[in-house]
Amino acid sequence: MRPWIVGTSWQSRMNGWSDGKKDMPPLNDESISYYLSKSQRPGHVDNGNWHEVRCATDYEQTICKKADRAIRRVYQRWQSRDSRLIGQHKTWEHTLRQAEENYLTRKQELDRDAMFDKTPWWYFPMIVIFGVAELAMNAQVFDIFGSPRFETIIMALILSFAIPVAGHFWGRFLREDEKDRTLVFLSVGCLSVIVFSLYALAAVRNSYFKSSVPTTEETVFNAWLFFLSLNFLIFVISVYASWYAHERDFKLFKFKQDYIKSLARIHKLEGQRNALKSICHNQIYEIRDRAHQTISVYRQHNLLHRKDDRRPKAFDMLPDILIPDFQEETFANNNGQSKPSTALVSTRFSFD
Repeated sequence: MRPWIVGTSWQSRMNGWSDGKKDMPPLNDESISYYLSKSQRPGHVDNGNWHEVRCATDYEQTICKKADRAIRRVYQRWQSRDSRLIGQHKTWEHTLRQAEENYLTRKQELDRDAMFDKTPWWYFPMIVIFGVAELAMNAQVFDIFGSPRFETIIMALILSFAIPVAGHFWGRFLREDEKDRTLVFLSVGCLSVIVFSLYALAAVRNSYFKSSVPTTEETVFNAWLFFLSLNFLIFVISVYASWYAHERDFKLFKFKQDYIKSLARIHKLEGQRNALKSICHNQIYEIRDRAHQTISVYRQHNLLHRKDDRRPKAFDMLPDILIPDFQEETFANNNGQSKPSTALVSTRFSFD
């Protein structure tokens, strides 16, 4: 049963009929009342923290108390979920402050901003396309060793993606302003291995071509030169694309990425908290409206079955069902930075 179903129309009609036959409530009787604590701290009440709920009859009081309990469950569920989001919100605010400090410090040191907010969208798909193209060319060549097809594909796959990936790291190395000596040595060694591998692969292709298609030496040489040039072309394009798609200072790019990520995460959490609050708030108003609708049906049938058709004084107003005070959060933006709310601890609402 959904928590906002506080009474059925059939029950309202039957209770209205029964109380109307008894002329309840009497015409001039005052409403009966019960009280709820409005204190933000459980167990702490004073004269100014009571909310009076005035009802015409015991049945109306029962409906109001059911509505109060349903509202309490929704509100406590909001508090529980929002407290978890508050913890995440605080953590990411700390991360944002640290990321912003790193980013602005590095930006000030270099006296410029990063060229990219993120890696261009076309870059990694291009690397994959080059790898797949290399795989198609190399798979047939490795058949010359007579290995099973599965092993042939694995060998071709390793080399096929090694070429564009090596171009990726070499282009990034050329792009960066600060070059460590160790990184220079490793990059030169990597380039040497790639050049040797490309030459060896072209030689294997040459042997495969000789064994499978009888032809002249000139044709064999042209085929060898073509495959070698094609591999070098893919490698050079990979290097150029990597050089174009990377920032000159890796630290500046990383710090900016961390800052953007933290800011986006905080905005997402703020949206989740506002959405959660809106959903729970709407459910609470739905519970109140449902209770008022049930009481209205009860009063309608009560009046239809009374001996005196005059309206009782207690029916003048609907019961004022207490709506808890959801803490208002303000998420303001200042120069792209999300400001934390001044109070992140949820208020507590207690029912007696």
